[in-house]
Amino acid sequence: MASKTRNISLPPQLDRSIRERVRSGLYGNASDVIRAGLRALAREEMAASYQQFSQIMAGLPQEPITTEIEQSVVRMVRKSREAARQKAGK
Repeated sequence: MASKTRNISLPPQLDRSIRERVRSGLYGNASDVIRAGLRALAREEMAASYQQFSQIMAGLPQEPITTEIEQSVVRMVRKSREAARQKAGK
């Protein structure tokens, strides 16, 4: 994958933090520090999304969906779509 150069402005505290991490030997350069930070951010966001997903799943009914329930949901979706089409057509 080709790299793309980005110019960013950082407050002195963050710039100092990057330089300290490179100086420690844990990272080869500032780009490595930024990439590691972005990967950590992605993991954090994914964890939050998974928590939201888990909460939604926990709130769903546990009994199986019957044909009647499925047909009711289909009717509600169709009705909602039709209302949206009518609203958009006004």
